[in-house]
Amino acid sequence: MLRKDLKTLIYFFVQITAAWTFAWIIFYFLRQYGIEEYPYVTFSRLPDWSAQLATHIGVGLLSGLLYGITELVFERPYFQRHSYGRLILIKTLIYFIIAVVLMSAAVLILQRVLFGVILWAKVSTWLVSANFLVALFYFLCISILISLFRQMNYKFGPEVLRNMLIGKYHRPREEMRIFMFLDLQASTTIAEQLGHIRFSRLLQDCFFDLTEPVLRHRAEIYQYVGDEAVLCWPVKGGFKNNHCLHCYFDFLDRLEERADYYQAKYGLLPFFKAGVHYGQVTVAEVGVIKKEIAYHGDVLNTAARIQGRCNVLEQSLLVSGDLMRGLPSYTASFDIQPMDNLILKGKRETTEICGVKKREDGK
Repeated sequence: MLRKDLKTLIYFFVQITAAWTFAWIIFYFLRQYGIEEYPYVTFSRLPDWSAQLATHIGVGLLSGLLYGITELVFERPYFQRHSYGRLILIKTLIYFIIAVVLMSAAVLILQRVLFGVILWAKVSTWLVSANFLVALFYFLCISILISLFRQMNYKFGPEVLRNMLIGKYHRPREEMRIFMFLDLQASTTIAEQLGHIRFSRLLQDCFFDLTEPVLRHRAEIYQYVGDEAVLCWPVKGGFKNNHCLHCYFDFLDRLEERADYYQAKYGLLPFFKAGVHYGQVTVAEVGVIKKEIAYHGDVLNTAARIQGRCNVLEQSLLVSGDLMRGLPSYTASFDIQPMDNLILKGKRETTEICGVKKREDGK
């Protein structure tokens, strides 16, 4: 599975369990609200509402826990190679089993609490009743809905999806952002060596390995362009703990960890170079049939041009002098090599550029 730090894992399970608990509370009220108004139902025939509600909350918490564990298992690279449709079928079967087990356990617990004894005949009858089928259908619908929402999160990115839902960028607005342009070194040679299909699989593997550093360092994936990935951060988040620099080196470390895999499958170890810059950009939601959040401004062009100088200057990571001055502290983690001020392609004024290397004991 994707390796997540403890804070990320806790946040993930809190979100999932909260969603499932809320869903089961809603289900309880939908099933029980107004039922006493029916002439054939009396209060004496209704189970204690507090015990039922507590049972639904317990089912929600367990549903979230088991659902979260299942989702983490399916994040393993093996499953990522399968189509989403096939994964949905496998997950639905697993969720069906989870639903039957959880709801059966809930009935047993409820009987024990209310009556002090488990009536197995009533349990077996309930498992083929309309009530059970309704609850099972509800469970499967919620699991598919949450899975669909998570896939939308992966598609757009968590911050992007949230901003689109609340309409934050419906009108263009200005923000300070950090941008990193990551580019596969010698991509043309590698593509000729591997062929288009294997080259595309290589990029899939590389960008899959990029996910973990992105999550750890709170980056947003703005877009993929061919063999290039563009990451961005709000300035405050990118500067904090030097996330905007550590993300790059953690990505290289991740590729190095998987060197045996890349050598065995492709006969090479991929290496990425990067350029980083920050400044004010305009952010807007664009498109009608296909919507996305788009950034406009000279910052992106400058970051791309800085990355384009990596080969010439024989540096793997180049950043602008403006960004280095903006970082609160970096001296303990990185070695900085100032370059001559350069006139980048398409610009009239010189740009201060620095090469950045991570120290062996850098944190």
